[in-house]
Amino acid sequence: MKTAPSPRRWLQRCGCPWAVAALGAAALAAVWLRIDGLGYGLPHTFNSDEPHIINLAASFGSGSLKPYSFKYPTLWPTLLFLCYGVYFAVWSGLGMLRSVADFAGLFAWEPTGFYLIGRALSTLFGLLGLAVVWRTERELRADSGLPWAALLLAAAPIMIESSHAAKPDMAMFFFAAVAWYAAVRVFREGGRVWYWVCGGALGLGMSTQYTALASAVLLPLAHVLRRQASPFGDRENAKNAMPGAVLFEGMAAGALGFIAGSPYILLDFPRFWAAMRDFSALAGIREKSLGEIALMVHLNVWNFAGAGSIAGLAVVVGAAACWRRDRRLAILLLGPIAAYTASLSTHPDGSWMRYLLGCFPGIALLAGEGLAAAARLGRAATGLALVLALGPGIYICFRHNGEISLPDTRTLGTEWVEKNIPSGTVLLMDYPHACPRLVMAKEQASELEAKTKAEGSPRWRLYAAMERSHPGGGYRIYRIRRAATDLRSNPEHVRVSQAETATLDVSAGLGAALAARVSFVVVSSHGATPERSPDLKGFFDELERKGTLAVEFAPVPRRLRGPHLRIFRL
Repeated sequence: MKTAPSPRRWLQRCGCPWAVAALGAAALAAVWLRIDGLGYGLPHTFNSDEPHIINLAASFGSGSLKPYSFKYPTLWPTLLFLCYGVYFAVWSGLGMLRSVADFAGLFAWEPTGFYLIGRALSTLFGLLGLAVVWRTERELRADSGLPWAALLLAAAPIMIESSHAAKPDMAMFFFAAVAWYAAVRVFREGGRVWYWVCGGALGLGMSTQYTALASAVLLPLAHVLRRQASPFGDRENAKNAMPGAVLFEGMAAGALGFIAGSPYILLDFPRFWAAMRDFSALAGIREKSLGEIALMVHLNVWNFAGAGSIAGLAVVVGAAACWRRDRRLAILLLGPIAAYTASLSTHPDGSWMRYLLGCFPGIALLAGEGLAAAARLGRAATGLALVLALGPGIYICFRHNGEISLPDTRTLGTEWVEKNIPSGTVLLMDYPHACPRLVMAKEQASELEAKTKAEGSPRWRLYAAMERSHPGGGYRIYRIRRAATDLRSNPEHVRVSQAETATLDVSAGLGAALAARVSFVVVSSHGATPERSPDLKGFFDELERKGTLAVEFAPVPRRLRGPHLRIFRL
C-alpha cells in the first residue's frame, strides 16, 4: 500500500506554485468565517434550539447528570457542562470570590458567556472535523493535488451556520469524520484498532444526534468490502483479512461509545423509550409528501457546498470515477450516503440540511474525486474549478455573517417596550426566540418557582436563581399556548415545556388574555400566525378588531433583520 505523503510534500505535488499560499489563505478564511459574528444576537437568543441545549447543560449543575429530557442525546450537553465548570472556576476565583448561587444568577440574567462557550466549542469541533477530512482525502488520493473535500467543507454554508450555534451538529460532524477516516483505514489495511476507532466514533456521533444512526452501516460495509479484497485461497492476502469477530468488537465499541456519551439512555430506559414514542408522534406532523421530502433531501446533497456550486455535479463525476477505478471504494463511499438519504426521506423534518452532516465527509470525498479529475487538465482548469466550486459557498457564507450582524427587530422591540411600557405591566407574547427579551417580574418568578417545585420539575432551580438575583423591575409575561402540530415538535415535550412556564390558551379569542389583565400583546412573524396556527385564527381576528397597534418593527433588506413584530395595546 502506498503511504500518504507528508502535508508539505503533498502540497508540492499540486503542480501549482501558489498552492501553499492559497491553502494558507483558505485555512484562515475557514477560521474567520466561523468566528465572525459568533456572538450575534446575545444576550437575545434567536436560535430556538439553543436554549434547550444550554438549559439542559446548566441543569447538570444541580448535582446529577440525569437529563430532564431525551429530545437530544446527552453527550453534547455534558461536554458543555464540563466547560461551564471551568467557566465557573475562572469566573468565581475557584469559588472564593463568588458562589454557585451567584453563577446561577449570572446564567438567569446574563447568559452571554454560556452561549459563547457553546458556539466556540461548535467552531472547534468543526475545524477539527475539517482536519480529519483532509487526512482522509490524503489516504484516498495520496498523489493528487488540492485537498478538495476539506476546501469544500471549509466554506459550506451549513457548516458556517452550525458553527455559530451552541448545538451538537458540529460535534456529530467531527465524530462522523473520524469514523469515515477509520473506515477507510479498515478498507485499505484492516487492523483491529481501526475497527474500534470507527465503531467508537460512530457511537459517540449517535450520542450527539440520533440522526447519526444511519451512518452505522459504515463499519460493516468497510469490513465486508475489505474481506472481498482477499480472494479465497490467496494465503498472502488472507492473512490480512480480519475475522468476523473483529467486526463484532467494532460494533460493540459503537454501542459502548453511545452509552458512554448518553448513559441515562440505559439507566433510565423506560423514560427514554417514552421519549422515542413521543418522537414517533412527530412523524404524523407532515407538511410535505414523502416524495417532496425525498426530493429536498437529494437537493441538499447536490447543494451541500452552497447553491450554485458545481460541487453537486462533482459528486456525480467523482462517484463515476470511483466506480471505474475501484468499485469497492465507490460502494464504501456511496453506501452510507444512500442509507442517510433514505432515512431522512421518511422523516417530516428530514429536509433540514444540517441533518445530513453525518455523511458530509463521504459527500465531500466524492466531490473531491470529481474535482481532482478536472484539476488534472491543468492549472487553468484548477483555478476555474476552485472558483466555480468554492465561490458560491464563500459568497453565501459572507452574506450570512453580514446578515446576522445587522440590528434586529427583536432588539428594537425590547428597547421600545422598556422605554414605553411601565414595569409590572402584564404582557402576552410568543416564544422567547421570536419576541423581545424582557425581564420577568420577581413576583412571577417566585410563583413559577413554587409551581414547578410542587410539580417536580427541575426548572424550579432556574426560577429560584431568577428570584434571588432579580435585577428589579420587569413584567408579568404570559406566552401564547401553541399546539405541537404548530410548533412541529413532540407532543409530550411541548406539554411539559408549556407546563413549566406561564401560558395562556387564547384559541377561543381574547377572553383569556383580558381575564389575565393583559395590557399589551406582542406577535411575531417567527411565531404563531393565522396561516401557521389555524387554531388561533379567531384570536388574531379579534386582536385586529379590538386591539390598537401601538408600534411595529419590520425587517429591511441589508439594514434590519429579524421577524415582523407588532405590539398591540388592549
